[in-house]
Amino acid sequence: MAIIGKIRKHSGLAVVIVGVAIAAFVIGDFGKKRVKGTDDIGVVNGENIPYVEFNQKVEKNLDAQKETAGKEKITDAETYQIRQSTWTSTVKEIIMDNEYKELGLTVSPEELFDQVQGKQPHRFILQYFKDPATGQYNSGMVLNYLKNLDKMEPKARNQWLSFEKAIKDDRQETKFNNLIVKGFYTPKAFLKKQYQYQAKTLKVLSVSGDVASIADNTVKLTDADFQKFYDKNKAYFVMDEAYRDLEYVLFEVKPSDIDRKKTAADVVQLFRDFQTSSDVLTFTNANSDSKLDTAYTKKGKFPTQLDTLLFSAKPGAIFPPFELNNAWYMAKLIDLQERPDSMKGSQILLAFAGTGNDNIKRTKAEAKSKIDSLLNVLKKNSAMFAEAAKKYSDYPSAKDDGGDLKWFPDGNPNFDPFFKAGMELKPGEMKVVETRIGYSLFLLKEKSKPVLKVKAAVLTRAIEPSNQTFQDTYMKASAFAGQNKTPEAFDKAAVDKGLPKRAAQNVREMDSYVSGLPSAREMVRWSFAENTKVGEVSPVFDLSGKYAIAVLKGITKKGAQPLEAIKSRIEPSVRNMKKIDMAAEKLKQAMSGTNDIAGVAARLNAKIDTSMISMSGYSQSNVGREMEVVGKLFTMKKNELQGPLVGNFGAYCVYITDVMEAPAKDNFTMEKMQQEQSFGQRAIGGIYPALEKTSKISDNRLRFY
Repeated sequence: MAIIGKIRKHSGLAVVIVGVAIAAFVIGDFGKKRVKGTDDIGVVNGENIPYVEFNQKVEKNLDAQKETAGKEKITDAETYQIRQSTWTSTVKEIIMDNEYKELGLTVSPEELFDQVQGKQPHRFILQYFKDPATGQYNSGMVLNYLKNLDKMEPKARNQWLSFEKAIKDDRQETKFNNLIVKGFYTPKAFLKKQYQYQAKTLKVLSVSGDVASIADNTVKLTDADFQKFYDKNKAYFVMDEAYRDLEYVLFEVKPSDIDRKKTAADVVQLFRDFQTSSDVLTFTNANSDSKLDTAYTKKGKFPTQLDTLLFSAKPGAIFPPFELNNAWYMAKLIDLQERPDSMKGSQILLAFAGTGNDNIKRTKAEAKSKIDSLLNVLKKNSAMFAEAAKKYSDYPSAKDDGGDLKWFPDGNPNFDPFFKAGMELKPGEMKVVETRIGYSLFLLKEKSKPVLKVKAAVLTRAIEPSNQTFQDTYMKASAFAGQNKTPEAFDKAAVDKGLPKRAAQNVREMDSYVSGLPSAREMVRWSFAENTKVGEVSPVFDLSGKYAIAVLKGITKKGAQPLEAIKSRIEPSVRNMKKIDMAAEKLKQAMSGTNDIAGVAARLNAKIDTSMISMSGYSQSNVGREMEVVGKLFTMKKNELQGPLVGNFGAYCVYITDVMEAPAKDNFTMEKMQQEQSFGQRAIGGIYPALEKTSKISDNRLRFY
């Protein structure tokens, strides 16, 4: 079970996420009609993903997350992430399974056996079956685990099957990737040509057109200008997914005066019981809204007012309630001590039967007798402590570190028995300490300088809004939403009521976190519903202590965006393109009738830049940063005036004065290796995204949650 526990903790590495979720009944679809008989949460390349089956996967993942985190409930954000990862893994599994079947790519039982128990086992096996004492892979642990698998509870057996499937899936994906990567080959002729282009250098004189001096108000844009820019950059205006732009206001639920008075009255009674409690620590732990910290604490760690009181009082002092940051505080000083912040020491552990190690047969009395004997011997020669720890200690790491505990802090419960002992000891002294895993001979080596610390019972009671306050705030939000159904009315009412408008741009269909709102899933669903139009004002959304009302400001559909949809966004770029064209026209006129670049510069009152240009590196010169222009230069002859050449940042007149060819070279072994490594890395990272992009995927999750 220890192995399986480790597997669960590292499920992101080892186990293909299979997951699940809550439920099968969804209230409301915000106007999105359910097609009769549509029970699939998605369809991938013609293969349906039934909603019920998908939810079963999500539930399993939720259960695994709860078990890993050690808690009964998980947050909305965690649930959202698990649903997302379950969808991602489900889609990938379908896509890749189709690829494997088409290729006939499998992992045979014999191959899987070799991955688990062979001489070179899978990395997951190497990772999880390590000897605790050595930290090294132990094949015997694998065999022992598998021999006892039939005796384990069904849950453990299922976890092993999931682990085994993860190994098989990873092996299959590795084989698939290798088919792609090993199919890459670069002929020597290509390598030679690439080398020649990269090593070749041009000495270039250039004159840049003056774009910066053209004022914006002198540039008149036409529909043809917008169309020209759009056609040239059309690939940049294709959206892989749809987006929504929202504006919203918040009605935050804050405690009312009545809530504050009610809490204050409760605190008065609570303080009476606090004063008379026979066990103030237990009482505080049961009644405080904040977790009680019973560790000794240095000055400066408590709220300022309480900090001053605690460090100027005597043990037993009680401090009446005071209000700070929407909470009430009361406290009792339990103890005041000079204590070090940390200690350094070593231990020799002698476990006995019943302390958790089944291999230990000695009795408690035998362990005590032996540890006392070690104490008497080592008192005479403490320099032998590390050797004795290596020889006698039952602690797994003692054989390597000689029982070294290193520095441990005050307040760490795992080291509390040693810290208590160290308080009474001087460096170099020893004491026998009983812990939950046996008797330990503790040697104190060093401890930091003591500082004054207090141990206190601090009880807090938060000032929270009542149910009535929640209802009142909701009624205000509901009235706002009902009375302001247009964007104009929404904006005016927000100003009149002093409610700041907040923007949420580029919201995606499956988002849950929206511009500072961690649980805004229902707002997102509303914005993507078929019946929600631009300018529509939403109903009230309950966001855990806040109520939100939104207005849909914009819709960006998936796929190629029409020119009209992006016209305002691209206007600055279109204007800059027009300026470059205007500068190019001036260059053209200045170049007329001459092959002298100095003459062109004189006509434009511009300077001549000298640049060394290569295909392999970025040049700091104006012309050198224009990749398209650089590419054209390598097709041109020297000693000829060329231009105007139009780039992304400007227009240029150029004159190539010299061409330095690449030095002769015949061995391209290093270049070939670099090419193959580069391709391999890009291929492994890009194979699945490419397959996913070309797959036909229908995502219906919005219908269900």
